[in-house]
Amino acid sequence: MSLEDTVARLASLEVDLIDRIWGLVQQEEDAFEAISRELVANPDHADLQNFINHAMTGVLLAVAFHRFRETMKPFLSLDETKHAFKLMTEAKARNVVNHWREPPETPIA
Repeated sequence: MSLEDTVARLASLEVDLIDRIWGLVQQEEDAFEAISRELVANPDHADLQNFINHAMTGVLLAVAFHRFRETMKPFLSLDETKHAFKLMTEAKARNVVNHWREPPETPIA
């Protein structure tokens, strides 16, 4: 398999995985909506929304870290892996925020 084929296959797998994760989140949309309605009815429970956001983010980060750690085992110590993961997630977050701040592309007429 050529380098281009490998990159294309990996990109396809990445998109597939993101689609699957998003599908799982959408399956739970009713549960999230029910919780949101409870929050509206009980404003004292506003911290619950933060907990939900932290929990979802935590699960995704834990999965990503586990995979990254397994991939880097032959190359980096655990401390080096932790540091590399921290740098990678900071850079990724920065890229996402920068992307949100970009003005929308104007369609070509």
